[in-house]
Amino acid sequence: MAGGIEATVADMLTSLLNAEGFELVAVETAGNRRNQILRLLIHKHGGLSVSDCQVVDQVVRPVLEVHQILTEFKQLEVASPGVDRPLTTEPDFRRNIGRTVLIEATASDGQLYEVQGKIKKSVDGCVTLQQTSGETVHVEIARVCKGYIQLVW
Repeated sequence: MAGGIEATVADMLTSLLNAEGFELVAVETAGNRRNQILRLLIHKHGGLSVSDCQVVDQVVRPVLEVHQILTEFKQLEVASPGVDRPLTTEPDFRRNIGRTVLIEATASDGQLYEVQGKIKKSVDGCVTLQQTSGETVHVEIARVCKGYIQLVW
């Protein structure tokens, strides 16, 4: 997740949401100076419903108000990150084992590279992909810049 207010909110809410059965995938800010939005993107095993988003709103709002986070924002949104969300964490990759992904990562020399393949496992900070050629590729999650599920239509 990004730095600044996003990291502060994530630190503040991650354990609370985990205890409620939700994963905080990302904290985003959007809008302009007069209409700032604080957006919490959440995930729940088995799928997310509108009522789940309402529950999370009710759980986090008092915490954000006590810490005066909401004074900076006109609106709080709680939503699913959607099917095309970026994959950035080990749980993101683990949740998508068996799916084909495209990953852009930074090599040890600082160069960007892309790799595509089916996720075989995600453990110990590393995601393992099997490419269509049959080759197995290991990518350190800390080096991932962007990772996306390749949707088949």
